[in-house]
Amino acid sequence: MEAGRHKAKVVIVGGTAVGKRSLVHRSAFDPVSDRFVTTLGAKVSKKEIVLLVRLRDGTFIDLILWTVKPRAVTKRESALVRGTSAILAVCDSTRMQTLEELDGLMRTVREAAADGPAVIAVNKWDLSGERQIQPDDALAFAKAHAVDCFFTSATTGENVEAVFQALGEQVVRHRREEAQDIEKG
Repeated sequence: MEAGRHKAKVVIVGGTAVGKRSLVHRSAFDPVSDRFVTTLGAKVSKKEIVLLVRLRDGTFIDLILWTVKPRAVTKRESALVRGTSAILAVCDSTRMQTLEELDGLMRTVREAAADGPAVIAVNKWDLSGERQIQPDDALAFAKAHAVDCFFTSATTGENVEAVFQALGEQVVRHRREEAQDIEKG
């Protein structure tokens, strides 16, 4: 994969009301609206990432963000996740069950799509007095799935850009590795 402009489909999964749409909105539109809207099936947004910091080659990547509701992540409805380049798995730091739900959601998306890069966002990190998920819990989960973990807040913006930057970099790196493997035969 050479420097230039590329596109990648990112499927965003997580339980109900974990802040998937808020993270997208914060990243793309800043600031986040307090209005809660439930996703019906999938909501598609676009996020342009300029990968200059670590890759230093002028690569641009447009992340096409598919926010998918939990019930839509099934084998029967795998068309929503087919063609996925990366996964953003989101849980709510104030509800432990949302981290536990990610295991099945990530597995299903990876079965329906290529086994590309993924990151976990432990959202609502600003609500420290209500936290049920501790850093060790999230980091152990991330290690078990061999993914990076970010502690985010769509409300304050903490680590939101870092999540999307990491996803973009991982997609480009993954594609380059695949291209090298093909060249090696």
